[in-house]
Amino acid sequence: MVLQKKEIITLLFGISGFVILFALIITLMPHKGDVVIYNCSLSEISPDIPIEVKNQCRKLNSEKFKK
Repeated sequence: MVLQKKEIITLLFGISGFVILFALIITLMPHKGDVVIYNCSLSEISPDIPIEVKNQCRKLNSEKFKK
């Protein structure tokens, strides 16, 4: 099977696009040891915030309310 010049260019663009996409995904993923900041004003309604964080937000909000 002999590839034409146009097919080779398309293949190279496809491979380079895949590599760039993979690198972006790896770069943007949180890594172990990274700091994650949650917005406590959204903690009660957001399903993405872990229970431990919701409990800590409740504690912080109650302390703020007592002052």
